[in-house]
Amino acid sequence: MTMGKKVDDLHDSDAFRRLRDVEKVARRIFYNSPDYVPGPLQLPAFARETLLGISGLPASAGEVAELVRVRTERHAALLSRVDGEDAPEVQVVLDEAVLRRAPGGSATMRQQIEHLIEISRKPTVRIGVILLEHGPHPGLAGSFEIHDGVVFIEGADGDRILESDSAWTGIFQDRAADLMTMAAWGDEARNLMAKLISG
Repeated sequence: MTMGKKVDDLHDSDAFRRLRDVEKVARRIFYNSPDYVPGPLQLPAFARETLLGISGLPASAGEVAELVRVRTERHAALLSRVDGEDAPEVQVVLDEAVLRRAPGGSATMRQQIEHLIEISRKPTVRIGVILLEHGPHPGLAGSFEIHDGVVFIEGADGDRILESDSAWTGIFQDRAADLMTMAAWGDEARNLMAKLISG
């Protein structure tokens, strides 16, 4: 497989097309991300380094640029919604390891964390961090997003959508609720993020 195949799969994925539809209108959005900052919250430089790092695939500059463009588009759309009059409620749970891993080096990571801190101050956005000292937790089983009950799971072997009437959807909603009780929120989370880039 090449990065070009990954780009083609992205454009042809029914699951991803469905995600793009629901994330435009969802009133409640939840992201669990134990490995990297969720795509819609990534700055372009961070997105590029993350995509290159996790794909492990041969890539042309154009292929990488196309994947970064899609993430940047999702990022802009989310920010536009949370800055609008009818902003959705957005909750994000990150594993602390996400904040300690630095795709592209310390300068790229500093910009990304500063951006997360800024976003977390928006009235309808909450970013929580599950501390390393917590040990293993259900979020480590893999990244997922929930948009008004519709679950999106992105994987190396393809994307999946679980509609709100799926038996599995309730399992992911319960997992999200559990993760939210484990995370540090508000000033505690922001202070942790600020401390990681203060040195």
